[in-house]
Amino acid sequence: MTGQLPLLTVPEPAQPQGIALHNASIDDVWDQAIGARLVFCDPPWSYSNNGDKSRSAASHYPCLTMADIVRHMRCAFDCAAGDSYLIVWATFPLLAEFMAAATPDAIGWRYVTGGAWAKTGAPGCGFHWRGNAEPVLIFRKGKPRPVSTQLLRSTHVTEQHRGKYSKSGEGLAHSEKPIGWQTEMIQTWSNPGDLIVDVYAGLCSVGRAVKRAGNGRRYVGAEIDPGRYRQAVDRLALDGER
Repeated sequence: MTGQLPLLTVPEPAQPQGIALHNASIDDVWDQAIGARLVFCDPPWSYSNNGDKSRSAASHYPCLTMADIVRHMRCAFDCAAGDSYLIVWATFPLLAEFMAAATPDAIGWRYVTGGAWAKTGAPGCGFHWRGNAEPVLIFRKGKPRPVSTQLLRSTHVTEQHRGKYSKSGEGLAHSEKPIGWQTEMIQTWSNPGDLIVDVYAGLCSVGRAVKRAGNGRRYVGAEIDPGRYRQAVDRLALDGER
């Protein structure tokens, strides 16, 4: 036989029941987000706010402009249930610009409060901002249950970055949020059986948190980068909890 042999591939593992992570843009998934009680939004911020990114696709995933992010937040508002929350991980260099753009008229959601995520003992927070913290901003639609500000304390999460995934043996990737912390948010700000939507899923820590929270909660997420998507479904299958 001549020619090259086909490359062997590992089949994609099945996703846990109630978890639907898509290798797609969130714009392809909005029809599955209708009725969401809690929306997570951890955008890949562009610091140039134009379509030309300085980093190659091989070294990093594509970023989004402020207009992209604001539009997606508005779409999430239109899909969300009447009494729901939006949790946004922002970035300090663009915080003022973001808050100026994310008005109720533009996004529908109304700002409630905020906190910070401290990533202790790691090489920085996120890809662009090499500091040790990112702002966490809470928005609401309607009148959901009161916000527990205890979940927004940076000291609440700093100790959770030192462990390893119980099965995969990996530490946190850049900007990846602690699963235990997100599980508490989900249990506090959603009800059993609710839908949780993850606008920019990344490595799907939110999906794993929904699985941990249980009680019939459902997850829909979108990750446009094929490599990160495959890492995410592998981690879902391994159930790398902290």
